[in-house]
Amino acid sequence: MFFEVMIRTLLLMLITLTGFFIGKKLKLKTKDISSLLIYIISPVVIFISIIQSPSNFTYFSYSIAGFFTASISASIAYFVGKKLWNCNKSNLFGFAGGTGNTGYFALPIAFSIFDPNQIAITIFIIIGINLYEFTVGYFITAKGNLSTRECLMKIIRLPIIYSAVLGIIFKSNDIILNTILISTLENFKGAYSVLGMMVIGITLASFYKISIDWKFSFFALLWKHLIYPAIGILFFYYIMNVPDDLLTVIILMLATPMAGNVVVIASNLNLHPEQAALSVMLSTILAVITVPTSIALLNNIVS
Repeated sequence: MFFEVMIRTLLLMLITLTGFFIGKKLKLKTKDISSLLIYIISPVVIFISIIQSPSNFTYFSYSIAGFFTASISASIAYFVGKKLWNCNKSNLFGFAGGTGNTGYFALPIAFSIFDPNQIAITIFIIIGINLYEFTVGYFITAKGNLSTRECLMKIIRLPIIYSAVLGIIFKSNDIILNTILISTLENFKGAYSVLGMMVIGITLASFYKISIDWKFSFFALLWKHLIYPAIGILFFYYIMNVPDDLLTVIILMLATPMAGNVVVIASNLNLHPEQAALSVMLSTILAVITVPTSIALLNNIVS
């Protein structure tokens, strides 16, 4: 499993590098792609993921747990960021501190190594984390440039909230979509993962000269690859004592690199997109080692 996860991680990294070279060659605009992900692709993926989820509504407890875990972590990271920076970088750090690349990065890996029950759990956790990213997370990030009222107005306009509600309505009422329509909507899942990883490279390519903020990158990586997963493992394994199959999913969620949506939302709100993209890129490179290592260590613990 170690080498399979490493290979899949490297392939996702290759997509990011492809985005960088294409961005340099074609001079693509990151904000347009991030808007496409936020307003079109992500809502469709959330909707189709809910109505196709191989489970009943008891699994929504995982979505709620994912949402609150991300929100609490982001709030703590935001206040830590306030101590480190006297500018809106603390907002970006707060948002990044509450989430990981669960959708673009972890979901393809989950489909390849997990059983159907674990895949269902993964999907519902990701739904909760995505809702965090476009509600609490979006609010924390937007507060770096906007007033509270402006932040709330932006969140209200985000279609992902309404697509999640629509998906729940369809699921709860057993509304079946036409198979042709479903197959068409499923195409958005591939676009979601590919564009989400490519936008990291495209964002970096859009800057003629990259100014590296080592302080931000260091603390962002420290939080995401050490503090966040360490506290998460201590809590879920030693305090909550969750079952091994669920713990494996949680470990993957905790071990993922910084979220691609950090770049997407930072670009959309024009809040240090260069630093966001560079930190996510470094985090993704680091994940080539940390993700398979985390899963391998877990297997040794529970075996």
